Amino acid sequence: MDTGKHQLVKDEDGLYTVEPLPEKKDKLVSVSLPSTKSEKQPITEEPVDQRTGQQVIEALSKAYGTDSTVIGDFLDSPHCPAFLEGMFFDGSTLVFQVRGDTTVARHTLEAAAKSGAFRLEPATDESFTQKQLKEIKDIIWSKREKLTDEYLKSNMAGCGISDHHIYQTFIMNTPEARKAFREKIIDSPAVIFEGPTEKAPNNSMGVSDTLGILLQSDYPVFSTQSKQATFVLVNHSKVTLRSGAYYFLTYEDERGVWRDLPIHGSFLDIGYIIEPGRTRHLSGSLYPEIHHNKPGRYRFFYPVTFTDTGRKATLMAEFKLTDNPQELAEGQKEKRLAVPSTQDNRSAGTITTSVPEVPTDDNHLFQVVECMPEFPGGMKGCMDFIQKEMRYPEEAKNAGIQGRVHLQFIIEKDGTPAQPRIVRSVHPLLDKEALRIIRQMPKWTPGKQDGRPQRVLYTIPIQFRLPKS
Repeated sequence: MDTGKHQLVKDEDGLYTVEPLPEKKDKLVSVSLPSTKSEKQPITEEPVDQRTGQQVIEALSKAYGTDSTVIGDFLDSPHCPAFLEGMFFDGSTLVFQVRGDTTVARHTLEAAAKSGAFRLEPATDESFTQKQLKEIKDIIWSKREKLTDEYLKSNMAGCGISDHHIYQTFIMNTPEARKAFREKIIDSPAVIFEGPTEKAPNNSMGVSDTLGILLQSDYPVFSTQSKQATFVLVNHSKVTLRSGAYYFLTYEDERGVWRDLPIHGSFLDIGYIIEPGRTRHLSGSLYPEIHHNKPGRYRFFYPVTFTDTGRKATLMAEFKLTDNPQELAEGQKEKRLAVPSTQDNRSAGTITTSVPEVPTDDNHLFQVVECMPEFPGGMKGCMDFIQKEMRYPEEAKNAGIQGRVHLQFIIEKDGTPAQPRIVRSVHPLLDKEALRIIRQMPKWTPGKQDGRPQRVLYTIPIQFRLPKS
């Protein structure tokens, strides 16, 4: 093998494989072995030349390995010297971790590799070798499989080996999680804990219904104890969408701040194609055993790519969690009808724009313009229309449900109200009626900026009030 055209890559299980180097001739390529300069060293643009060390590893693989076609997988071989307990790269230098007499170790390895292009690191009681770390990692995963503590088991998102430590990643890296791990898995200085320590603010926004593409939850409400919420993506546009497995979730806290709802951060690298006229069913994990989710508003975000232009867009579906059995039963009577309220009216073959979140001269979305949109007859005309059009749901009347639903929608350049969505919910029955009212509205006078009609995001409340008995 010509090692000058290949690189050694270590996978998550600690095995090494040889992969081709990129074709670029003017740069040398570094490999993904650990570095001793820093346990958490930032990625740098400047690569290092590790080909000499790779040649040593190839030679030792032939000398000690059980399979001559596999490069780097010789540390666990019965032919490997017992003193050799690990290897990694420190920059361009190959380092072997050895236990015992380093003089004997160097002589033995140089003879087998026919090269002395490496450094030895003596194993001590104060540090951990790759062999020891692998044994600890095996203990961690063995005990995890037997756990009855669902909180800890679900929270353990991943476990990886560096040069001298094991990094245990939690979905939520809390003192309670670390204490439970030390008590029920292993208490070792070799383990370093990672993961978010708090739920960070996240004001991300997406679009729910645009160009004939709809993302919505199967039900408007789920239980606070639900392990997952389910969704459907409907593509009634003229363009094929491409997506993956990645998604993320946010929730609104008691102060009205939107925050991350951390989830397992590893996703299979799978590509999905959603052709026009097709749907895709999705789910988002809620981890109630970790987050102790409270009643309130939640959002599910799902990135897609428009294959005609390559532009990316983030779709969003809002839903609620409740601990009220009556509200849950009402909200899950039947799945919501998944039909986009928007249409893709662009000509086939000339589709060049994406969803509103990708600002262009054609689709830029304003929140404030010099001349705001106006309903026919002004705000009084709008309120009169809402009261005249409203059909108070009988079930909501009988249950005494009332309140103010807040909605957002886009007033297009021609004055058409489009893409209505709930931004503050009261109850699924009232939410549904509020959305219906917005969809029945006539055209508005569009908003204008610099004398030109513009697309404007508009927010409006709809009050549902029962007569006093």
